[in-house]
Amino acid sequence: MTGGPLLVVFYPGDFTPVCTKQLCNYRDNMEDFSKLGIQIVGISRNSPESHARFKKEHAFTFPLLSDTGSLVARAFGCTSRLLFGAVTRAVYVINKQGTILYEYVEATPLTRRKSDELIGVIQDLKASKLI
Repeated sequence: MTGGPLLVVFYPGDFTPVCTKQLCNYRDNMEDFSKLGIQIVGISRNSPESHARFKKEHAFTFPLLSDTGSLVARAFGCTSRLLFGAVTRAVYVINKQGTILYEYVEATPLTRRKSDELIGVIQDLKASKLI
């Protein structure tokens, strides 16, 4: 990673149907994210060993980080009122200075932001010269 703007993706778990679809969608659109200078980082409660298997099986080119106690997810505010404060799926766009420019915390872990939505957000942020 080069310290460029980040798309930080909190997801519930490796090998789950919605998470797999979400991260594969991002993988399949990496060229579009890269053209915008965006690096992707995935974070879940899974172990590094699980991440290694998940990453290999789906050929993810971005890092997957372990947050086994959900401390980072909670610090970012990835909790849902509908799930009584449980950690849920969320995405954040963070600039090089570490400022969160966009955040979307899903109400339930069954929904997800797709690449085209996020690319649109990132294009708007670039047009506004925020990244």
